[in-house]
Amino acid sequence: MSDAKSSMTNQPKRSRSSFRQKNAKNGNNRAMENAKQLFCGGVAGSTAKTVTAPFSRLTILFQVHSLVTSKQNRPKFAMSFREGFGKIVERGGIVALWKGNGTSVLHRFPYSAINFFVYENMLKFLDQKEEVEEPPITSMQLVRRLSLRSDEHMEQAQRQQISSRKSKNNTTNASTKFLAGAAAGTIACIACYPLDLVRTRLTTEFEGREHYRGMVDAFRKISQQEGMKGFYSGLGPTLFVAVPNFALSYTVYGTLKEHVLDDELFYNVRRVDADSGEPKLGFWLTLACGAASGSVSTLITFPFDTIRRRMQIQNLHLAPHERLTPVQQGTAVMQKEGFFGLYRGLTPELLKVIPMVGTMFVTYEWTKEMLNVDARS
Repeated sequence: MSDAKSSMTNQPKRSRSSFRQKNAKNGNNRAMENAKQLFCGGVAGSTAKTVTAPFSRLTILFQVHSLVTSKQNRPKFAMSFREGFGKIVERGGIVALWKGNGTSVLHRFPYSAINFFVYENMLKFLDQKEEVEEPPITSMQLVRRLSLRSDEHMEQAQRQQISSRKSKNNTTNASTKFLAGAAAGTIACIACYPLDLVRTRLTTEFEGREHYRGMVDAFRKISQQEGMKGFYSGLGPTLFVAVPNFALSYTVYGTLKEHVLDDELFYNVRRVDADSGEPKLGFWLTLACGAASGSVSTLITFPFDTIRRRMQIQNLHLAPHERLTPVQQGTAVMQKEGFFGLYRGLTPELLKVIPMVGTMFVTYEWTKEMLNVDARS
């Protein structure tokens, strides 16, 4: 009798212990999935940034050209795309095209990791809010469904089920993608902005007249000379660029991806997963969708990017009384160079963005597949 009583009292303890172990296991699994997802985003951004580093450096130099150029140093800069590449290689060799790329990768890895992670999870959160639960099945409906034994009805039901599952899992409103992309851009930008500012300053230094001896020295001097506020110089214009840029990029990429996977026009180009049988974009379609999304977002936000670059380096090149607000920067550029002065450097930027965004999405999708990451699960 006492053994039976002891067994009964131990049962709830074992149940609670099993429940705690199960929760701990689920928590560990979720943490591992999050870590893998962050890693995929970081690798994707770093790879894309390194591949396109020469175009990135040339774009920044064009954007700040009139701010740092005077009669004394005018020959150090170029007025055309070909001359720009030529002068960079002439002064520092081929390696100079990747000057500051180490800092860029240190910035890009956490930046892209946070960006993709926030986007995927925001998308999941917003999708759950929009999801409408189906009403429960009544007993009469259940009997009616069970009575449909013909092959025609069964085939039709299967088609409807597949269509419903496809619609639920693969399609998301454009507004939802836009909001998720905006949130991702905002959080990643604020978290990693000091690295972005240091990268820009290192990239725009004159050869032989460097103000900083490297990234660590740059952080130390900015902290001493400008304080913490100096690390966030130009943050406003940067958010004005990053938020719509990523919102548009994710929206265009996601919408194109859904269209390509759904449209029979791309049937022979799509790839089919051998295990699940689900259609995939494959290398070329992912590259094309990524390139298109990057081009659209760049064309719309590039003028704000020019202003933010100039804001980031003006503390280094101008006296305090000569420094301008973002609005004054934009006005000054248009007065001196016209409206298209805000698009100075667009050519190397597009040459950078098309392979960069394409490479980033290709690498992200590939690493997710290799590590078996499903962020939307």
